[in-house]
This record gives sequence, structure tokens and C-alpha cells, in this order.
Amino acid sequence: MTMKRILYAILAVMTLAACTPDEEIRAHAGFTTDKEEYRTGDLVTITNTASAENAEIAVCKWEYMGQTLYDLGAPEPFYVDQGGEYVVRQTVTTNRGSQKDVFEKVIRVIDDNTPPVADFTWKVNGEEGATIQANQEVEFIDRSTDPDEDGSIVAWEWSFGGEVVTISDPEEAASVKHTFGSHGKTEIKLTVTDNRRSKNTKSVTITIAKSPTSMGILWSYPYDTEGTVQGSSPAVSPDGSMVYVLSSGYHLTGVSAGADGGQESCRIDLDPDQSTIVDPFTLTPSVDEDGTVYAVGYQRIDGADHAALYIIRDGRILRTGDAGSINKNEHFFFGSPAILDYNARKYVIVAAKNLTNNNPSMNGGSAHVQIFDPTSGAGIVGLHANSGSFGSPVALKNGIILASGGGNYGTRIYLPTGDSWAFNRPDSGNDNTGNLGANSYRISQYGSSIAVGKDGKTVYIVGQKQDNSSAMLLSYDVSGILAAPNTIKPAPLWSQTLKGNLVSKKAPGGVALGEDGTIYVTTCSPGYVTAVSSDGSQILWEHAAAGEITGTPAVGNDNAVYYNDTTNGNLVKLDAGSGEQLVSLHLADKLDSSPTIAPNGVIYCNGMLNNQPTLFAVDATATAPADSWSQMAGNPSKTACRY
Repeated sequence: MTMKRILYAILAVMTLAACTPDEEIRAHAGFTTDKEEYRTGDLVTITNTASAENAEIAVCKWEYMGQTLYDLGAPEPFYVDQGGEYVVRQTVTTNRGSQKDVFEKVIRVIDDNTPPVADFTWKVNGEEGATIQANQEVEFIDRSTDPDEDGSIVAWEWSFGGEVVTISDPEEAASVKHTFGSHGKTEIKLTVTDNRRSKNTKSVTITIAKSPTSMGILWSYPYDTEGTVQGSSPAVSPDGSMVYVLSSGYHLTGVSAGADGGQESCRIDLDPDQSTIVDPFTLTPSVDEDGTVYAVGYQRIDGADHAALYIIRDGRILRTGDAGSINKNEHFFFGSPAILDYNARKYVIVAAKNLTNNNPSMNGGSAHVQIFDPTSGAGIVGLHANSGSFGSPVALKNGIILASGGGNYGTRIYLPTGDSWAFNRPDSGNDNTGNLGANSYRISQYGSSIAVGKDGKTVYIVGQKQDNSSAMLLSYDVSGILAAPNTIKPAPLWSQTLKGNLVSKKAPGGVALGEDGTIYVTTCSPGYVTAVSSDGSQILWEHAAAGEITGTPAVGNDNAVYYNDTTNGNLVKLDAGSGEQLVSLHLADKLDSSPTIAPNGVIYCNGMLNNQPTLFAVDATATAPADSWSQMAGNPSKTACRY
């Protein structure tokens, strides 16, 4: 019965409205405020008194304090923080839309408040105003005041270089302790709010001194407006004066290096025909000893898309090499072009997936590993790798070229044969028996970086186990293979199972070596950095990253290991001896690359910040990379040939 009565009532109202002549419909706007006069910081409360005759109010529009609100009730109570006279306007419309009414009221706000005064000082070990060192606890002391007799400070907001701490308890606010993890110039701000909602801020820029473990941002440079960073790391010229970066926007950018760098020197379009790029992976540039830059991009030949090796010097393109027609989806994965000096001749080697080169000198077909003459840009030979090649090729001084294959084929060994190369094939019925990481140790490398020991013959590779249970590190001696080609099925010197996994076509791992021969290896998901003894007999320590790791660690001459936390955009520094995290420095939204330690110790990272590819220069405690295969491609120039 109750529901029926409600329905009857609604029907009656509708009937009344429909039947009532327009001249008998009336809208009456109106409202009251809790006060006629306010002081700054007061709360204004409005009560809606609007009504209608022979109709219902369908729309109620409020205009106040620069806002417009539609609400049949009333605005939520609001504060007034500035003196003056303010109009509050209400417009009501009935469900007979032609009937409206407007009501206005002026509220007066008296500003008789004196804002508070923000002030602070600091103490280090009890000494006021002392120099602050990174990783040192600092006591910040509040000295703020409110000049008004009836005034008081009710809120304190500290900003320590962007890290915000909010306090409402006066006793807690009197003394705040903070430790700065990075060095360099940092802005300290204190904003105080009084009981009348007035605010005041004091800002002081201080220089945080370097500590034995700290890092600090020297500068950052957004070098591209399009594309993303996935797999491509910075490459530094051998003299340390320039750093080169590349994103999937394919604008190779040269930036002045060093503490006072960060200025663009050159920009070259490696995709002049503006081809649609499906594959987000971009190879890292390589810089030769004479400053020549080798980078991989695209060009259009006879109306078809081709990959291209760009040969660049002094900010201009000298020539290009045709790397063949391409499948842009899943084309390049990580790594950089390798530069090899062998038999008084220079070669540039590029590895790729899904690449076809019909040039007769490149063997046609699936020429996944391609060797070029940098003087002419001509292709010398194209080499096959089952399922394509993922990651950097590595060139040894004895002419051996190493390139990881797709799937679980391991690393293929290409042996020099006169002016050409052919892969090691001890079993004519199986292309892969001469590979590293083959046979009973089949692993999937997914683009993981290879490392070579100081002896120039010991090779370290990391890959995913065939059963996908975990990653595995393998070590090989390749010195005997050159002396007895096509006869040796390589067996590892040792192996170690690792925590973490590698992800196909997304995130590989990588190997770096310390000066004492310790092996540092990354796995990505979950992210781990693992230290293995030089003889492979034991795991020295394991460090669990906060996020995923994409890429290879870098080792400095400061007994520290550096890696990029991809997920959180942090450059992380570890003690090489213990694996203890010394400091984590936030740089970017994402760091999908490997860090690069320049000849002068400056660390460069390539990542995404505010949706822009951005280069970061970081000051740490290293003065040079470790005298070892210390980072992706072996050295800051990313030539993939150190020994």
C-alpha cells in the first residue's frame, strides 16, 4: 500500500504541474549564510531556502568564489582565505523550464590576519649551520612564528629536495631529522600555516657534500620528443667529451659530456622517411677510437623498408650500409654494433632478428649477423643464426665473433676464414652443436649481454634454463676452438644457477666483470644482481632489486656495482664486496637500459621522464670504469670489443 501511495503522490504532482497555467507557477530563489561578516580563515556555511509554487525545482545553479556548481542542496562549507566582498549567486529553475528566479548575496570578509613567518635552521652533530654531507643525519629546527596575539601555527610542510614531510603536532614539528642520500645542490623548503589558514614559505638551497657512498645528479637532458627508451644505453666517446643516445624516435643525439655538459652538439635522423616503427627496441650506438659513431636505423630503398648502418663523424652522416629488408616487428633486440680490428682491417658487426639481405655478398636469405666495411659501407658477409640473433655481437682480437641466437640455441661462434667467417660446426647434421650454451646446457639468452675475461679467451654468458625454472650462468674457454675449427663441441668450465628469470623479447640479463675477476650478473624478473667467484665455485652474494632489471650492471673503480632499476627508475649503487645497497638515486619514470660509466667516472643513464627520452649524468665516487669488462659491450664506447 505504501508504494502505491508514493506512486499516486508523484502522479498527482505531475498532473498538477501539467495542468497548472504558467502564470501560476512561481520559483523563489533564496539562501542564508551562517554569518553576515567573516574573517579570513573562517568557514562559510550556506543553507538553501529556495522554493517553488505549483512546481518543483529541477535545477539549482550556484556561482561563488570563482566556481560554478549545480546542486539542489547547497555547496559544501568552504573557507575564505582573502579579504574582500564576494557575491554568491543562486539561480533556480522549475520543472516547468521557463520559470526561473535569481538570488544574490554579498558576503564581506575582513582580513585582519598577519601571516606567519617561516624560519628554520639545522644542526649536524650539534653544530648549527654546519656543512651537510650525504648519508649524514641532519636535525632541522623550526623557528617559525605567528605575529598575531590570537594566532598560532597549526601545520608544517617540509620539502627536502622534493621529498615532502607534513606535520600537524607542534612538539613533533619542533625538530625534524632527515638524511640526504645524494649529494649536490638541494632545495629545502618549510611552509607553515596558521590558524587563519595563511601560509608562508622559507626556501634555502644548500649544497650537500659528497660522501664515500653517495651519488648526485649533475644534469639531465630530454633529447627527443617522441619514441621510448627500450634497450638502448648511452655510448661515450673514448676521449670522454661526447655521449650519444638513441630512442625509438630514431634521432641520434650527441650531447656534451662531463659535469658541465648537457648541451646538444648534434642530432641526426636515422629514419628520414618517417617509417612506422613497430619494434620499440633500439640498438645502442657505438663510438670508435677516432670518434666515428656507428648506429642502426632505417632507410627506404626502391620503395621498401630497409635497415641501415649509419656511419657518422663530426655530426654528419659519412655513409650508410644496407642491412637488408626488414620485419619491423621483433627486429632488433638490445646490444650495439661491434667494432673489430683484425688483420690490419676494421669491421663493424650488427646482429638482428628477422632480417633478410639479398645482396649476394651477404649470403642472401636470413643474414642475422652482418659484417660491414666501415670505409665503404659495403656488406662483407651475412651469417646465419638459428631463430635470429638477440643482443650484442662480441668480437675477440683473434677474430672470433660471438652472437647469441634465438630460442635456446645459445651463443654461436663464428671463426675467421680468410676475409670471411663461418660458424663452428663439429656436427654436420646439427647447426648448433658448436654453440656455447648448447647440448645438455641449452639456454635461452633473449639478448643477454656477453662478457669476456682479461685473458681474451674466457667467455661468460647468462640465459634462461630450458625448463624456465631459473637463469643460469655459464663460463667457457674458447681459445682451443680457433686452433681446431669444427671439431670441438664446447663444454662449460663451470655453471651456476641464479635467482630470477629472463623474459623473452622484453628483458634480458647481462654479465660484467670486476678487476679481481668476480662475475656480476643480472636477472630481470624478479630482478637480482648476483656476485659469483672468479672460478665459479661459489655465489658470493645475492641482491634482490626493488623492481625489474633490464640490462647489464656496470663496475666502477670505486669497488661499487651500479645497475638500473627499470621499474622504479632508480640508479642503484652496491658495495662490490658485500652486495650491500649503498644508495638508490631516483632519476626517471623508467630506466629500460644499462648504465654507462665514462672514462672520467661520470655515470650516464638513458630513460623516460615525463614521457620524454632523457639522458641523465650522475656524479658518484668512481673516477673511471673498472679495468675489466665492466659494463654492457665491455667499455663506455659500447664497441663490444675490449680485449
